Amino acid sequence: MLFTTLPLLILHNFITNYIYVVTPVTFGASVGDIYYGLITILLFIYGQVPYIRFLYAEYKGGEASFRDAIYHFLVNGFTVFVFACIVSILTSIGFILLILPGILFLSILFPIPYVAIFEEKSVWKSWKDGWNIGKRHFWKIAILLTLTGLLEFLLCIYVTVQLFNITPSYAAQIITQIVINIIIYPFIVFLMTAFTIKWREALTILSVEEERGKNAEPLSS
Repeated sequence: MLFTTLPLLILHNFITNYIYVVTPVTFGASVGDIYYGLITILLFIYGQVPYIRFLYAEYKGGEASFRDAIYHFLVNGFTVFVFACIVSILTSIGFILLILPGILFLSILFPIPYVAIFEEKSVWKSWKDGWNIGKRHFWKIAILLTLTGLLEFLLCIYVTVQLFNITPSYAAQIITQIVINIIIYPFIVFLMTAFTIKWREALTILSVEEERGKNAEPLSS
């Protein structure tokens, strides 16, 4: 959290605040909101890499080392970063178009980086399995992302309101929100990783059974 999530949150805060300063306000809404959503989704997807790798290594019975997680974050995570840029743009456009298309894009494409980290491949080589998982479990992913995001949003609002009763300091508000994100974010990623592992294994078993069925047909005939 200190070596990956915290720097990304600080970077996110710096960039988004700068964007809000330089972008105009149109019809009561800031154009910066679009960029805020885009950058949030981008860093959210990219920041998952070390947590996914750490939990998957633990699941496989190997050594869940800090060094291995950071290595995948810095090296193998590059393709995930490029992928996150593409997904964040598509999702932001989708949210502009009445929200639902954004949820559709994000939910279907969301498992692809997980499969890539599991298999230690680029996202482009893991695209098919990740797409199949996202398509098969679309509603589950959409509900999980929506509920966890809503929980974090409501918690941040509640804490911010309580904090305003103590101090109007902007720095205190930012630090508090960063702390909340640092606590909740790993939980969301671990939860999604656990579900994706389960879904991927079920998909693998289904693929094997279908392959056996195809091979058995000529024999039965």
